[in-house]
Amino acid sequence: MTITTGAVRVVVLAACAAVAAACGGQTGGTALPAPADPTTSVAAAPSSTPAAAPSASDVPTPGPTFTETVTVPAPAPAGPVPCVDPSSSNVRAAVADLGTDSQGGRFVIDDHTTGISSDGCPSLEWARATGTGIQNGTVQSHVLFFTNTGSYLGTATSDAYSYTSVVGASDDTVTVRYRWLSPDDANCCPSNESYVTFSLVGGNTIVPDGQFPPRP
Repeated sequence: MTITTGAVRVVVLAACAAVAAACGGQTGGTALPAPADPTTSVAAAPSSTPAAAPSASDVPTPGPTFTETVTVPAPAPAGPVPCVDPSSSNVRAAVADLGTDSQGGRFVIDDHTTGISSDGCPSLEWARATGTGIQNGTVQSHVLFFTNTGSYLGTATSDAYSYTSVVGASDDTVTVRYRWLSPDDANCCPSNESYVTFSLVGGNTIVPDGQFPPRP
């Protein structure tokens, strides 16, 4: 069979064109884009839609408020106390104001109203303070007066006297016996005596009634 040259050229060109298409464009021309890699991450474009505000049902409701009530127990009532307590601050202050006896001795409480508050204390209370500087029977003493609320009212006399004792008392009176020496008396045995009753008037005033001894 006879094949012409022109026909052969057409067949060859057609074959080359088919091969070029199958080889992905090894000839000149525009290359096709590569297929996308399924493992490649693509950043999402920011959304222009604003975030929705939370609804009322999404806002947590505050829980209930609890108030704790604490009960503080009342202080226990004070127990009975002595009608006159020599160690109390008001009695110690009153004794400190007395100074000293004629020999420079300090005064100390050696007798006083007895009883305790639960039994009822008299309106007028007393205490005797005796000096410690004289070492014989002529020791000197003061009688101090207090109300049953602790107020100090003063002394029975401005001077301290020897042989002084309280011999009687009621709710608002105190009776004091004074004794003193005559020139011929021994220190143990004063021959003179007198009594003075001190009354509480108006709640804070002491009124004496009786004879005081000569001033020492």
